[in-house]
Amino acid sequence: MATDQIKNPHEGHRERLRERYARSGMDDFAPHEVLELLLTYAIPRVDVNEQAHALIDRFGSVAGVMDAAEEELSKVKGIGPKAAKFIKMFPNVFRHYQLASCDARASFDTLAKLGDYLHAKYTGVTVERVYLILLNNSLKMIDCIQLGDGSVNCSSVTIRTIAEHALRKDAAAVVLAHNHPRGLAIPSGADLQVTQSVECAMETIGVPLLEHMVVTENSYAPILRHHKGLLRASPITGEIDKAFYMRFYGEI
Repeated sequence: MATDQIKNPHEGHRERLRERYARSGMDDFAPHEVLELLLTYAIPRVDVNEQAHALIDRFGSVAGVMDAAEEELSKVKGIGPKAAKFIKMFPNVFRHYQLASCDARASFDTLAKLGDYLHAKYTGVTVERVYLILLNNSLKMIDCIQLGDGSVNCSSVTIRTIAEHALRKDAAAVVLAHNHPRGLAIPSGADLQVTQSVECAMETIGVPLLEHMVVTENSYAPILRHHKGLLRASPITGEIDKAFYMRFYGEI
């Protein structure tokens, strides 16, 4: 049989994969098939089954692929800079989707609302990152400021910086947050020291630290809840208010 008469077993595979997704969604896709579908839009006119398998083999999962650096993705045979950039775009798009789903105009009067927002904010972030959330008297967000990348006790996260942001935006309370990528939501000794220092400093300028949150992919931990309890001054009234914190932490 002539070579040009031998049927390519992968011929039409790209279109069949797209049609399958259009017909029934992605729930029954194997991990490599999810990547294969994405790659059909980044790498034209080529069967990308081999590249999809290679990505899963190297990085272990779809999440592992999405979290990998562009340079590492580009090292996989058949994945050039354009395809690597396309893959890395998805966690960022999803983060914007998640944040849009969390109404930042809502009052952050419970830990659950704060946790949902921070989970969305850290979607796709694979480095340690520190955020400062500024809240008004109604506990609505004034701003969420990225203080820097690196551990929470790095030089870029200074008490002066936090205080200046709070005073400049006339905040009534602040929330400090940092993540532990691929780690546990357990504060380190340095986390506790920073929390204590920031809390004391903010008390002197009358802008209380409502919480310091440690965030991971699947969980979060409020440092002050476990180390200060409920007998703290309410950021709304300035009075010691156990009832406020019971509502905030969802204990009533």
